[in-house]
Amino acid sequence: MTDQTLKLEDDQRPRNAGAAITIRELATPVFYHWRKALIAFLIPVLLALAAATLAQPIYTAQSRLLILLGDDYVFRRSVGEDATGNPQTFDRAQIVHAEMEILGSREIREKTLTDIGLTRVYPKAKAGPAGMNAALEQLGRDLTIENVPQSNTIEVRLRHRDPKVAADFVNRLVQKYIASRREIFQRADSAAVNDQQRGLSDQLAATEAQIADLSNRYAIGDYDQEIQGVQSQQTALTAQLAAQDQLIATAAARADRLAQQLRNASAQIALNTDDTRSQQVTALTDNLMLLRERRRVAAARYADGYPLVVELDRQIADLETQIAAAPQSQTTLVRSGPNPVSQQIETQLATTRGELAGLQSGRAQLSDALGAARGRLASLVEIGPRYRELTRQRTLTETAYRSVSENAEDSRLQSSIAGANANVRVIEAAQPPTRARTGRLLILAAGLVVGTLAALAVIIVSAAASPVILTPRDAEVRLRAPVLATVPLGEDDDSPLPRWRPLTSRLTADQAALILRRLRETADGQAALAVIGPEDGVGVTSIALDLAMASAFRSGVETLLIDAEPREDASVAMAIHGLGGRLTNIPDSPYVLRVEDSNLYVTTPMTRTGSNISEARWRNFVDGVKARFPVVIVDTPSLHRSSAALLLAPLTDLSLVVIEAEETRTAVAANLIERVAAAGGTVAGVILNMRRFHIPRFIYTRI
Repeated sequence: MTDQTLKLEDDQRPRNAGAAITIRELATPVFYHWRKALIAFLIPVLLALAAATLAQPIYTAQSRLLILLGDDYVFRRSVGEDATGNPQTFDRAQIVHAEMEILGSREIREKTLTDIGLTRVYPKAKAGPAGMNAALEQLGRDLTIENVPQSNTIEVRLRHRDPKVAADFVNRLVQKYIASRREIFQRADSAAVNDQQRGLSDQLAATEAQIADLSNRYAIGDYDQEIQGVQSQQTALTAQLAAQDQLIATAAARADRLAQQLRNASAQIALNTDDTRSQQVTALTDNLMLLRERRRVAAARYADGYPLVVELDRQIADLETQIAAAPQSQTTLVRSGPNPVSQQIETQLATTRGELAGLQSGRAQLSDALGAARGRLASLVEIGPRYRELTRQRTLTETAYRSVSENAEDSRLQSSIAGANANVRVIEAAQPPTRARTGRLLILAAGLVVGTLAALAVIIVSAAASPVILTPRDAEVRLRAPVLATVPLGEDDDSPLPRWRPLTSRLTADQAALILRRLRETADGQAALAVIGPEDGVGVTSIALDLAMASAFRSGVETLLIDAEPREDASVAMAIHGLGGRLTNIPDSPYVLRVEDSNLYVTTPMTRTGSNISEARWRNFVDGVKARFPVVIVDTPSLHRSSAALLLAPLTDLSLVVIEAEETRTAVAANLIERVAAAGGTVAGVILNMRRFHIPRFIYTRI
């Protein structure tokens, strides 16, 4: 579809690879891959239509059974359980589920097939075990046994092509079920119960004899009370023994302390002492007084410092020192006698040693009693498992005996009652159905659903595996570069160049202004832009010429369009001249031509086809024209034809990659961007050229 206008709102807005996907972007792959999706949709639909056409009528026969609560599902005490307590019954859901399991058992279904005839139910079934197994598997799919919700009713349904066979099979299955459950719920005979009762009685008597023998041998009345008493006695004796050890340790320590004090105390002490003034001090004092008198007389007669005065001062000082060092008193009479403290310590030591001997004797008795208690406890612990096992066995045997006795009595009372069939009622017997179901609508619905899912899967897989780019979002996501402009496919796109006119033919004025503004913002003063394409025919020359015309005629800036390595006889200058454009030479450059006395300039081919210009020459040329022209647009050859684009990309300020929608493969475009970046160029973005709009206009304008 190419009827969309060039100015589409969704293509003019700045794009972001992480933005939300629009409905138009989701619908584009649907209309692009509609043929594959239609094939994927038609295959399941046609198969479903064929299956619905060949479908044969199926009849469903049904029967309903009512399950009543009876003695069959009353809980009976097992042998060995306590007889106390009320009988317990199963709930409704458990009873109905159990009956459904019996009704759907393999044995009953196999007997029913055998009675009716395997080949009558399934004519294609083979004889033998293998055929029976295959028939049972098919029967499991055809036979339905369900519980009617919130009721005790079971519904049995069979789907079959023959209505008479379906009804006969269901009725025969119900009969086999009733007969089988009668065998399952049949009571045991009284003889077996009586034998079991006698065996339990003998076992109980033997257990009682073993318990009595064990009690007499170890003098046990009640084992639990006996062992508790011995444990309590052992605990008390242990506590008493610990307290006795503490008292003994205290008494021993006190006796040792008193003995040490007794050894340190004196047996005899001084009782009375008479003290008088020391005679030495008295003599020294008299000499001191005499020297002081002599010192006074000498001081009156001589001046200070006289040798006699100094000598007297020295003697006085020596006497004062001797008086201070001499004892002031002396003992004249001492009376001694026995030490009362030593006598008191000796008395306490004798008392403590007596207490210690008594405590040690008491400890020996407690130790003997504790040893006896431990021996008794060890013997009780040794026989404990045996005694408990016998007691447990006696309890279980007594309980089992009572239970068997009650069951024997119950069996005798119920032996004449046939209760196995009393709890099931056939509410509705199966009748041959008159209406059949083919399931054609269900088959067709399933075909439509499968076809729709298959078509969606084909669209998703095709869109994910498509090697080409359909929408601007695809370009941004796959190439990781912004899409600066999207150019729809026009009616005159079959011609290599647009018709000459001073207006852009591919890019809109706004798109060209946006790209040129970005170029001016990137460059400082003079700006150069390289337009690069991965292969011929993607519209590089058309885009470059539109940008040059927009800059020259709309912005009024002198702009040079460099036609680098054009095809033979296919340069931009020749095309403009052939379309009526007048070209004139300028004196300062032999390769530059002016178009119609305007601000647009183009170059003549600088090299022949198949030859290359060196990078140094290109650099000199580009630097020279950048100094002359404010805007330079470079129309580079495709990378498939020449590597000149990789030489020119680093010489310009920005590089613009042009790809053709639905033709340029993603890998080729990504490789071009990577090679330009590796060569030193700066890729400003991508222009998606010749985009086709596959969504019909009346749908496109409404989504």
